[in-house]
Amino acid sequence: MGDEINEEDISNLEYFIIPGVDVPSSLKAKEFSLTYPEKSYWSAGLHPHEADSLEDIKNELQVLMEEADLIGETGLDYYRNLSSKENQIKNFEFHLDVSKELNKPLIIHCRDSFSDVFDTLSSRDTTNPIILHSWTGGNKWTKKFIELGVYFSISGIVTYDTAHDLQAAVKKIPIDKILLETDVPYLAPQPFKGKRNNPTYIKFTGVKLAELLGIAPNELSKITITNTNKVMNREA
Repeated sequence: MGDEINEEDISNLEYFIIPGVDVPSSLKAKEFSLTYPEKSYWSAGLHPHEADSLEDIKNELQVLMEEADLIGETGLDYYRNLSSKENQIKNFEFHLDVSKELNKPLIIHCRDSFSDVFDTLSSRDTTNPIILHSWTGGNKWTKKFIELGVYFSISGIVTYDTAHDLQAAVKKIPIDKILLETDVPYLAPQPFKGKRNNPTYIKFTGVKLAELLGIAPNELSKITITNTNKVMNREA
């Protein structure tokens, strides 16, 4: 989320979550969140792209994690492989351990890495909420991850004409495990695909997801707000 976000951009949101992907962005998320104390939460984490730097910044990052509302964004990205797979997994495991110890929600990035993300999660007894950010898995992986009791956060990708596997898979997700997200400034939903995303566009993703689930958009809104409040241990 950039500094250009203004009150009009967030006028239809009850609150929002600002993720960190490294130390500077986590600090920026913290600062931005403090600007909107009633409307926002922030996370501290190290994206898999930056996993090679974990040992250099681990102590500083952990201090931020102790202050943050959520942990992440972490996970595995085997599409770009900007850090080694070995270091990505070490980084992911570090976030898993800290988030469990602090009992805070964990935001997971999973791109072309479903098997290793699943195996890593399965090897740990996670009791804190686990959020699969911008979920893109098809039926096979959605079914497997459902068994882990995780939350599936759905982005604007679900509105794309090419997202047939995802559109089929979201129908399998338990209704109490579905979340909505924007991933601003990326992944703008139709009819804004390819443009800079905006928090107000969440309604287009919600309308499409509600259509796929066969429920009214207002009903989906109530469900996803309830689910997010549960993740955040927040009173409605």
